[in-house]
Amino acid sequence: MTDILKTFFSNKVQEIQTNTEGFVTQSSNSIFKIEIGRSIFDLHPFFESLKNELIVDDNLNMAFPCVQLDINKNEIVCDITIKKERGYLAILLFDYTDHYENLHEAAQEKKAALLNEQAFELNTKHKEEQKAYLGVIKERINTKVLKEMEFLTVDIQKLKATSLSEEQEALVLDIERNISALHQKTIQINKGIDVDLG
Repeated sequence: MTDILKTFFSNKVQEIQTNTEGFVTQSSNSIFKIEIGRSIFDLHPFFESLKNELIVDDNLNMAFPCVQLDINKNEIVCDITIKKERGYLAILLFDYTDHYENLHEAAQEKKAALLNEQAFELNTKHKEEQKAYLGVIKERINTKVLKEMEFLTVDIQKLKATSLSEEQEALVLDIERNISALHQKTIQINKGIDVDLG
């Protein structure tokens, strides 16, 4: 193995040994500086949470992936292997911070792409529903409102053909103007719906 690989791996792996009570007897200090004689259980809440198991069980092998440790203001994400036998505890820390950060970034990118895809699908569905709704409105305007206005216009023409007083004729003219204005607005609305449907 080349010196570069030895240096790389020695900077990414830390070996810690404690006695059966959890007091550090050896540490390679390649990731964290840990004083000899310090209790592993005071080092970080992760180790404290395992105190009963590590002290009581005589033979054990444990492995924990993706553990975030913050010791002496040095924060890493690591895999931890713990082995207890013959009166000592061996702890190996494997620093995979870069690996886990890359996985996290890839997961975030995947999540963002998925959210964008869902937003596109929802937007497309919304546009289709809006188009269908506007189609229904347009049909109602054509079949109901405009037809009713045509019937009113015919009725007004019949009314005008009768003998009306001046006041009635003025009233009929006002009604005709109002119907004509309403008819123009309805046609404009209909054209506006055509633009939205396009």
